[in-house]
Amino acid sequence: MKYFVFKISATEAGYIEEYPRGSPADWKFDKGISLAKEFPMGGEVSFSDNYPDDRNLYDFQPNMMSDLLVSGRARKLIESMDITNAEWLPVVVKDHKGNVVGPDYAFLNLQGAEDAIDMERSDYRMDAIAKDQMDRVNNLVLKPGTISPQAKMFRCKGYLRLILIREDVHAAFEQAGLTGFKVYDAEGWDGFEL
Repeated sequence: MKYFVFKISATEAGYIEEYPRGSPADWKFDKGISLAKEFPMGGEVSFSDNYPDDRNLYDFQPNMMSDLLVSGRARKLIESMDITNAEWLPVVVKDHKGNVVGPDYAFLNLQGAEDAIDMERSDYRMDAIAKDQMDRVNNLVLKPGTISPQAKMFRCKGYLRLILIREDVHAAFEQAGLTGFKVYDAEGWDGFEL
């Protein structure tokens, strides 16, 4: 089974700079823990005024928080693939003028994490503050035998901000024509996003 590093990437996208008012603390979104009880009902996010000409909407919308902000179309596909660790935190996306342009978006908060990284063979730097988390990868080496056969889209223990997807998920995203993302072969990934 092949795995890919999953990154949000889009041009001239309406850039989101913050979570809805009343959201949990930013750091909680990178922990793989449930946030549904803390997340505000009817939350709204808006395109940044710092990028007034960027207005494009994508299935995976770029945002400063580097989280998965997902369209209703992408959500339906992900749900149809039986990705069981998905928690959805619904929001409405508004443009620079306050008009609703994305009524059915949600933050995809992936729960838990897989022991996917070979810490002995990978080349990386640990985070100075979160001492159990990687800060940078120079050469990623996976341990496929420790990844659950049910894990299709997941966080990695030791690097919770890193999202991996399985090759069948990538193929489904491509076939459906989903927009706003790039993938990189996980095995040997050098941490760069080109």
